[in-house]
Amino acid sequence: MYVYFVPIFAQRFGATFLDLGYIGTASAVTYAIAPILVGHLADRVNRWRLFALALLVNCVTTIALVFSRSVTDIVLIRSLGGLGLAFFWPSGEILVLDSAPREKRVREMGLFSVSWGLAFLIGPLLGGIIIQYLGFFDLFVFSSLLIMLAFVQTAFWARPTNRKSETPSMHTSGRFPAVRRLLPWYVMTASYGVIFSIVSTIFPGYANSVGINLVQVGLIFTVFGLARVTGFATSDHYLHFGVKKSLFVVSLLISCCCLVIGFYPSFNAFLCVIALLGGSFAVIFPLTIDLISRHFPDEQNGAAVGSYESVYGIGSAIGPILAGSIATLLDVRFSFVVASLFAILMVIITAAGGTYSRR
Repeated sequence: MYVYFVPIFAQRFGATFLDLGYIGTASAVTYAIAPILVGHLADRVNRWRLFALALLVNCVTTIALVFSRSVTDIVLIRSLGGLGLAFFWPSGEILVLDSAPREKRVREMGLFSVSWGLAFLIGPLLGGIIIQYLGFFDLFVFSSLLIMLAFVQTAFWARPTNRKSETPSMHTSGRFPAVRRLLPWYVMTASYGVIFSIVSTIFPGYANSVGINLVQVGLIFTVFGLARVTGFATSDHYLHFGVKKSLFVVSLLISCCCLVIGFYPSFNAFLCVIALLGGSFAVIFPLTIDLISRHFPDEQNGAAVGSYESVYGIGSAIGPILAGSIATLLDVRFSFVVASLFAILMVIITAAGGTYSRR
């Protein structure tokens, strides 16, 4: 409900596009660092406890936004929020990988994504309506209450134990060769993080600055969520088309969409382009995380997901501050040109080939 409106909330305190970049980077930096630790812990402790802890941290950092009085406050709160997300996403993804056989991981990860994608489908429109008629205070309160409900649910439903590795999960001798083989795909994942972070942190403020009202921003991101849910629900079909072909096509599409955002600023154009971006992002996530996890043994699912999320987090940390700086020095439209160039890099990586293990 609230995540896409944080940039607009910050603009009420006089935030510039560079400030929006700082806000996006604040959460992304902690998110980039922590997943490696989370992956390490997840291979050793009860993974449900990590998941519950993540929900609790997210609840606290959400309600804390109520007490923010400056852009600096928001930056600090979002940095702590990044820590909560760094525990939330990897631990949830690890639990899914634990539950699914290798040949069905893309499908199960897609279904997992559908579950949270449905919330992102409904949430932005609901958030826009709440802000329009009640205000940001009520938005943050309602959001924190929902997260607390999820925490209570997890605390009651969590299994008492998790399957844990009987062998150490940090054998560097076995892991570094996999990392070297996967380097192109890690670069692609980081590029994806750059683009997604620019869309989620710079685009709302950009849309607001060109006359798109809050309800329309909520509707745009609802369409974005609908496209992602549709993509996630059909994720296993991409394997039949081919992993590299799928990644090549959607990367090229993302590049074109980013250029349209920058140079055709209108509600109708944004609505169409965001729908295409949502569907494209939905293709990239399950395919790349499955691709990377296949190069790690099952007892190192935590390490696999931790490496993926950390690389994605690095891209997410770079994107907002890079886009915000370009918007300040040149024009905000060129932020989306940069996003387009990162998508071209993804196209090149996919075309150049790589390793996809089916073991």
